[in-house]
Amino acid sequence: MGAQPSLDDQFEAIIRDRAIYPVFQPVVSIADGGVVGFEALARGPAGPYENAAALFEAAGRLGRFADLDWLCADMAGERFMATEFPDLALFVNLDPATMGGPFRQKLLDVLADVMSERQVVIEITERAVTQDPPALMDAVIASRKLSARVALDDVGVEPSSLAAMPLVNPDIIKIDRSVVQAHSPAWAVSHVVNAVLHEAARSGAQILAEGIEDEEHLEVARSLGATLAQGYLFGRPGDLPATVTPSKHVLARVTPRQVPEETPFEMLSRTDPVNPTTEPLLTAMTGHIENQALHTDDSAILVINVADVANLDDEARLRYGYITTRGVEVYVLGREVPPVPSGRVRGVPLDAGDPLVHERTALFIGSHHASGVFARETAAGFDAGICYDRERIVEATLPLVRRLHK
Repeated sequence: MGAQPSLDDQFEAIIRDRAIYPVFQPVVSIADGGVVGFEALARGPAGPYENAAALFEAAGRLGRFADLDWLCADMAGERFMATEFPDLALFVNLDPATMGGPFRQKLLDVLADVMSERQVVIEITERAVTQDPPALMDAVIASRKLSARVALDDVGVEPSSLAAMPLVNPDIIKIDRSVVQAHSPAWAVSHVVNAVLHEAARSGAQILAEGIEDEEHLEVARSLGATLAQGYLFGRPGDLPATVTPSKHVLARVTPRQVPEETPFEMLSRTDPVNPTTEPLLTAMTGHIENQALHTDDSAILVINVADVANLDDEARLRYGYITTRGVEVYVLGREVPPVPSGRVRGVPLDAGDPLVHERTALFIGSHHASGVFARETAAGFDAGICYDRERIVEATLPLVRRLHK
């Protein structure tokens, strides 16, 4: 009797033999109970990799995440295209890194085939917002170029990333089951709900409540402002049904954000006053923005451009490190800035030819409020201004996010 294949060999065989079985769970409109689409979920063959979590854990360990992501999307699309549901949407989970890796074109080809005839919603987990911002932005841009909608998944699992919702600008915001079923502390639930409602009102995004298992959960979903729902009350993951009752309601499509090529100073100086400023005064202005991050109880992002590592002294490193302990994501850009300047601060080195090396910037984005200082070097010091328009601050942050690297 031969030796049993190792777990790693079993996983490789699954990829080689395309032994992924997609199952589908309905997404419904709360207003009329009709189906708007199906979320595709992956299952492996009977054994240690039957569960999706085990599959993706092995894929991550073996460096095969993109392979598995593509295979799951391919199998789900193939199965969905065989149905008679031309007006329903296919919800597909994708890791942003897959959209930017070597499998990008293969994945886009698969999705393009599906989207030529059906609606597709690409779900991106909330955790990706802070783990790999540039891959996330690239995934959003690539998805929308293909006419796909974008859903931000698992919202509420990591409240620190709520402030990044306007950067993603999702068409659909999926509230995690822990919020709907109140497994989170009450203060965390209210915090998540307020941020989601604010973003939905701003952009016109739809709210989808996950984990709806009974009528009580459904009432909670309504109170959260959800118009879409998903959970065992409407159907467990399984084979696609032969017939469905489609909803009369269409899925939202928000206006996509354009990622500008300009610097924050070039963008913000067009609408906000700029005045000659000395370095000490600029430091005080920047400190005002940093203090907002330091004292916020909100989910927030702070992006600092110091231009050069010489402008990042020990006191600033300690201050930014402490701000991260408040649950704020902090990014520091500048020439020769190390990858980890302090604590959980993420450093982003700039090229010598980058126009940002002639600017200073402090941009703060909370769930509801934002502010920023922007400055450019002059022969006498700086030209500087301050902005409190949240939409303008978000727009000015986008070109900085695209410069972030893991």
